[in-house]
Amino acid sequence: MGQKEYDAFRERMKQWMLDNADAYDEFEEMMNSQSDVGYQKIMGQAIALVPKYGKAISKKINSSYVGDTLDIEELFSAENLGIKLVGQFEKNSIASAMICWLFFGRSFENMVERGEEIISSTGTNRFQKILIASTTKLFISKSINLGLRTRQDWEEYNNFRKVIDSNQVMDWALESPEKEQPQTTPLQKVNKVLSLKNMILLNDEKKNMLLDKIEEYINTGVKGKRIAFMILALRQLGYLPETTSDRQLFTAIKTRFNSYIGSDKSIYAYLDNGVSKQFKSDIDNLTTYFNVN
Repeated sequence: MGQKEYDAFRERMKQWMLDNADAYDEFEEMMNSQSDVGYQKIMGQAIALVPKYGKAISKKINSSYVGDTLDIEELFSAENLGIKLVGQFEKNSIASAMICWLFFGRSFENMVERGEEIISSTGTNRFQKILIASTTKLFISKSINLGLRTRQDWEEYNNFRKVIDSNQVMDWALESPEKEQPQTTPLQKVNKVLSLKNMILLNDEKKNMLLDKIEEYINTGVKGKRIAFMILALRQLGYLPETTSDRQLFTAIKTRFNSYIGSDKSIYAYLDNGVSKQFKSDIDNLTTYFNVN
């Protein structure tokens, strides 16, 4: 696939995420859960496209040496797995969501973390642990080679993991603002720490009424594009400052209600003015619902 074809395919993926936000959010939520269901679906998809994969994995696990995954890579290459998977895009909802998740989601980090969980399980034997460790190395290497992650991304991720494992989160949290200060203007720094309540441009009584309405709305299970519609409605009502960025809002809402509200990328896509015009009636209905004046 040449650069033009690759760029065009990325645009197709972005459009699919817009048109199928609920399906993508459902898949991402499944992959973020503690269940193995998502990974079983991915494994099933791989076996469906490359029937030899199941036997190859079984053979690998039962072999005397499982220190690398070169033979698995060669099998996928020989069977043109990438081409077959791309061929399923927009035909198979699971395959489509999986492809978008690999490109735009927290895919590689999730797979690394899940691999570590399996390794730490008492039911995992030594050979399986070696195979998973080798596969983890492959994930990281491939993510860098494909340009989906950088070495610096992985180093920062690894350092953050060490902070958590060493119970030094407080030290890290106190140090972070100082490290970020040279790259951040005072206004941006204030905006970063604003809570959702502090963002709302209303008096305390009406602010609490609005927060109750937002909580009620989120508790109905909405996510993804419907969260974006809510944000657009709040902006239309003038309840949010113009200086508040999409990232700050996403973080503030997620933090306030401690709930999965969809992926940030799928939400941001619907905050684009051109896209939002397609859903004017939905946004107008929410403007009426959230109006507390």
